[in-house]
Amino acid sequence: MQPFSPNDYRKRVLADVERRGGIEESDPFELYDIPLEEAESLSDAEVAARVEEVWGFWQRQRDHPKYRVLVGLLVDAHPRLSRLLLDSAVRRVETTRVREVRAQRDADRYEILDAAISRLVQRHGGVPAGKIPGLEEIGAMGGLSAAEVATRLRRHRVIEDKPVPVAVLTEQRRQQIRQLLSEWERLIDGEPTPTLFALLRVDPSKAAQSHEIRLRAEALRARSRELPPGRIRVVLDELLIHVHDVLESGAATLRDYLRAVAEDVADELRPKVRAAVLVEDELVGDDFRYLLDEAMRLGLDRADATRVLTEIATQLGARVDNSPTGVPTHQGRESHSGAAPIPPPPAPRLWEAPLKAARAALRGGRPREAARHVEEARRLVGSDGAGLTPIRSVADEVDRVLTEAEECWRGATTACAGKRYVEALAHLEQLRRTASDLLPPNQMPSIDQLLAEAGQAIAEADRLVAAAQAGPADARTPGLLAAMAVCADHAGAVTALAETPVEAPQRVEATRLANGSVLVAWSPSSTNNVAYRVTRLQPDGSWRVVGRTQATELEDGGAPAGGQPVYAVAAAVAGRYSEITRSDTGPAVKPQGGQEQSPPDDPAPSGIPAVSGLAEQAGLLIFTWPVGVTEVMAVVRSDQPPTTPDDPRARSWKVTNMRYEIDGGVRIPPDIPRPCHIAIASCRREQNGKLTVAAGFAATARIRWFG
Repeated sequence: MQPFSPNDYRKRVLADVERRGGIEESDPFELYDIPLEEAESLSDAEVAARVEEVWGFWQRQRDHPKYRVLVGLLVDAHPRLSRLLLDSAVRRVETTRVREVRAQRDADRYEILDAAISRLVQRHGGVPAGKIPGLEEIGAMGGLSAAEVATRLRRHRVIEDKPVPVAVLTEQRRQQIRQLLSEWERLIDGEPTPTLFALLRVDPSKAAQSHEIRLRAEALRARSRELPPGRIRVVLDELLIHVHDVLESGAATLRDYLRAVAEDVADELRPKVRAAVLVEDELVGDDFRYLLDEAMRLGLDRADATRVLTEIATQLGARVDNSPTGVPTHQGRESHSGAAPIPPPPAPRLWEAPLKAARAALRGGRPREAARHVEEARRLVGSDGAGLTPIRSVADEVDRVLTEAEECWRGATTACAGKRYVEALAHLEQLRRTASDLLPPNQMPSIDQLLAEAGQAIAEADRLVAAAQAGPADARTPGLLAAMAVCADHAGAVTALAETPVEAPQRVEATRLANGSVLVAWSPSSTNNVAYRVTRLQPDGSWRVVGRTQATELEDGGAPAGGQPVYAVAAAVAGRYSEITRSDTGPAVKPQGGQEQSPPDDPAPSGIPAVSGLAEQAGLLIFTWPVGVTEVMAVVRSDQPPTTPDDPRARSWKVTNMRYEIDGGVRIPPDIPRPCHIAIASCRREQNGKLTVAAGFAATARIRWFG
């Protein structure tokens, strides 16, 4: 079992669990990052350590902007999930169950991909190389990575074709264009602008007419020059730069942008097509025309929209029927006189009108109204069941939009309550575009009211940040704190405050008083409006908080008798702490480069007792663990001794005392060159689960390793 890595866990586990739909689509071994193949060989102590480590990580991620909902569910489910792992007998039974569930899930994940590969092999005698990106996209629908798709393709012959030209547009530029167009729609109350063509009011079918594009772009540039300074002009100027670079720079770039637009539209419509063909494996006329209108609304011309829909349906193994509804396709009855057959009158399709109204309401961002039209369409379906498939498709889309809207509303109200107005603004703007009728007309507050509240708060925070940065240095921190009090997640205030250092206090002195208590006094920090946290070093090497104050002294009435305790004082502003200053060593030393480092030969860097007796024995690194320390960080550097545990030129990894006991010492990876310099930094596990690594190394925790 590899050491736990928070960043890797967030990208590898949380992202997959979120994408699959939550913890109900996962299992305890994945959630606690325990390899299933090692589950039966691990001891209860090792499993308990990993469970505790992951549990602490969840606690620290409860405010994560992307995963806070998922992490909240994980925290609530921790008692139930952990019980399945902590006991070896229960864990063995759970291992068998999870193996079966994962095997079935893998079979389901590969089902669509295998069907697509089978059709390609039947048609081409192999898999054309140009179809592999499409197969990767189909695999992604089932949660498969590109590597898993490639492994599946090894069973079949790959047919080489002409190399695909390298895309002129980078993904970064495409993302910038999408974001700017989205912001332009929010700033300008008018027609949608899904593409640069829509910005210029140019029909995509006339993309080859470079002369018209150039004239429209020049007219828009002239309009931009007339606008007053502000965000609208900034966004328009940036969009016009992309117009010049993408639409006016040549046919190759223009074609590349058309392809990019088609890809974006395909990504947007693919779930809707999948829902429409789910039952009948056919994209029927009504659904085809509805999705065709959607594709054109998103920026494609009719020909490209038809092509994209056909390709998506084909990838999903469905047929396409875009014939008009209501046209009889069977032979009618003949007249007695032998004249041409008279077709029977078409059956009334009363459900069509409310279904069209439902689609129009969805396009207009009114899903509640669309739901009422869907229910009306269902009531008008005849006994033959005709119309159920397109009605079901629209109903599924309505349910999806309403579910997302309700989640957005919960996120918006929670963010507003916490004064996270930047986060709230994104939710509220999406609600106004996609579900403006989510709330009853008389509900307070409404979406518009919260939008106005968020906009005013952000504007006020903008003003306070600008004033703080333009004002004197000593007033900068109070001004930034005032901005965050108005808007807690204001990016400018958060960034500026993080760049404002909190200076440590100076000369901490401890004096034993006649009553047995200890008076701790210090020189103030040069940072204004700080509070101070005073801690006392315990016999086991941990630090105990004595108190917090805005003064420059504190009396410790609970100081142990005998000897002089060691104290540390740190200055704090808005949850950010300075380096500690200790009563026995003085302030922390700042070496060249500005990186904090503990004083030389500190026997307990950061107040954490250091290891001793560091030596080499039988190819292992051995040492004596200090009392209260259960985890250490091994840091290796080949050219010189490591300066700090986070030395950017060093390699480091965590070692637990359990792993140390199992291995009989610390194993040094064989790929590390010999000789090298090794240092061991002690760690402390805080009550909230956070792992604190000592800021430096003691003299007893360094060694020259010859291997």
